[in-house]
Amino acid sequence: MDAGKSKGGFFSTFSIADPEGSTREGLGKTQKRNRRVFVCIPCHRRKLKCDKGQPCSRCVQSGTPNECIYQQAPSQKQESAPESDGATRVDVQAAQQRSPESSTSRGRARLDGVTHWRTMAREFEEAWPYISGTDPQWAPRHQQILGLEGLFPSLPGTNFPFGNAFTYSQSRSQVLESLPPPQVVNTLIQCYFNSFESTHRLVHRQQFGDELNAFWINREQFSEGWLSQLCMMLALGCQAAPGRVLRGTGRTAEDWTALFLDAAQFFFGQSPYFASPTLTTVRTLCLAVIARMTEIVKGTEMSHLVFLMGFVTRLAMTMQLHRRTSVLPEMTPFEAEMRKRIWITIQLLDLDIAMRTGTSYLNREWDVDAPLDVNDSNFHRSEQGWVIDTRWASPGGSTDSSFQIKLTSLLPVLMEIINTTNSPTQLRMEYERVRALDKQLRQKLQDAESILSLSPYGPTENLDKINNTQIHFLRVLVHRTLLALHHDYVCAPRAGKYPDSTLAATQSSLALLRTYQVWHTPPAATAVGVQTRASSSSASSTLFEPLDQSVSPLSWLTDLCHDDFGAAMFHLIVALRRGDLETIQHGGLPSRSVASNILHQNLEFVRARACRSIPHFREFVALFVAAGCLESFDAGEPFLPTLLEVAGQIEQTVLQGGQELLWTQGSHPFSGQAGLPPDPFVYGYSQ
Repeated sequence: MDAGKSKGGFFSTFSIADPEGSTREGLGKTQKRNRRVFVCIPCHRRKLKCDKGQPCSRCVQSGTPNECIYQQAPSQKQESAPESDGATRVDVQAAQQRSPESSTSRGRARLDGVTHWRTMAREFEEAWPYISGTDPQWAPRHQQILGLEGLFPSLPGTNFPFGNAFTYSQSRSQVLESLPPPQVVNTLIQCYFNSFESTHRLVHRQQFGDELNAFWINREQFSEGWLSQLCMMLALGCQAAPGRVLRGTGRTAEDWTALFLDAAQFFFGQSPYFASPTLTTVRTLCLAVIARMTEIVKGTEMSHLVFLMGFVTRLAMTMQLHRRTSVLPEMTPFEAEMRKRIWITIQLLDLDIAMRTGTSYLNREWDVDAPLDVNDSNFHRSEQGWVIDTRWASPGGSTDSSFQIKLTSLLPVLMEIINTTNSPTQLRMEYERVRALDKQLRQKLQDAESILSLSPYGPTENLDKINNTQIHFLRVLVHRTLLALHHDYVCAPRAGKYPDSTLAATQSSLALLRTYQVWHTPPAATAVGVQTRASSSSASSTLFEPLDQSVSPLSWLTDLCHDDFGAAMFHLIVALRRGDLETIQHGGLPSRSVASNILHQNLEFVRARACRSIPHFREFVALFVAAGCLESFDAGEPFLPTLLEVAGQIEQTVLQGGQELLWTQGSHPFSGQAGLPPDPFVYGYSQ
């Protein structure tokens, strides 16, 4: 066999949970088929040709060499385990020597930047061989767990939104006829505006409302680009819609989402997005990025986000969206405002993706002014088109534009931090600069909260709820950035030498997890809502008890930011491993037992959404393995026995509960939302 090649994997109809084909209680006898396929799991799932390398060339080209694994043969017998373990040990060690991440320095990953969850997970040095699956004894079981990815939907979403969803024989009218009734469409659009549009502003509500009304009168007058944008908004609206909206339509929310995504891709392919892009083109692409971030586009990888975002940013720059509108004097004020709104959202998406993937911010040179401090109602249609009427503009308090105005002020600081910390070449920040940026970020967050908490029109319920969501979102953005800012001073070899950074990072991780609880827990739930860890030293007594999970009113936002909470959990796990909560005597941190309960509650939230997508599942596996290692570490017990029990719990979650948890739909995104609790960590550590 050539150098760099390894024996291929096996794929058959044998049970992933029971590869020996033995009869398990409640599962029955499994059926096997002796068909061998010498490909890695990612290539098999994507139905691509694999060169059987370790890693294979396709996984290397897709930027995921660490995910190139091969399923064990179902015919391997338990009695040959010692010989097999020896072979596995050699193969794993060889793969680790070739792996790019094994050549990185401690505390700084060269391929996965500071904001990637893997970077913080490596700080739990005793657990990392188990999290990464490189421990020789654990590796075979770990590969079986990852093999569960084959049970997830593998839709042709790799090229979304540039693929061809429908057959060429289908016409525009046939696709339009497949849309739901007008009342359902209007409700889904309303759900979109009350959810995703509140944090990622792209569309003017009144203008789109007029266009939608005209669409129901005459569908033929609208371009394919506009129809693609409509279908993208409907797909996202499904994620925030109450279950009753789609009840009685004959389709599930999953079915409607898939149909809307296919229709959006169909219409987008018919539009001249390359030859003559418009603002509608850029909006549609931004909505596609959001769809990928929420993982409703199945069969995709995290690296695809970076490729798509690069295309969106460059396209927007060719349209001069990154420049002041004064360079185009013939532009109407309304169009100028829409261009500002879209560009700020593009920068927010770019930042979101840089943090999720551990990469750098793409565009650092732009001079767009902040949007005008007006409400959408200040725009109205006239004979000359849409114009701005500032006579009734609010003299004080928050407006529809306040969120983006404050975001425009935050972005340069966030950009500097993410680009510096995620870069493999830039020098580490001096500690005084870290402290200064920390103080600046917290002050800007406090200013934003003070503005967004004010309503110039008195107690307007809907406005307050949307503003609460915006404040929560800004808190997540800032605290995730603070984790990156302090990373180099809380990790080896500086761990424990900078107590202010240790405190700040622990505060931010707890603030993120408390936000996760608010987003995930229904308003009627109790303050705790889940079973907590008992004082027993048993590693599996209560940590992985099933959760009677109710529906979250903000599930769309939970999915949009799930990586932020995953990173926070890894930070807290490492802090508990190092005993940071015991060594820090100030800062209002909770006790170790309270922090452990917060961690375990959030782990159950992760389990509840583990089957939503492959990225959710991978995050779920890594976190539960890390938590199992922490339990064993605290109890002074070996890791492997506990992890074998954890593996069984992971399989049970996917095989038995996966279909029930897949496509969990929330109630109305703001129905019954409780008031916004203050952030106890806004003011930071002692200066």
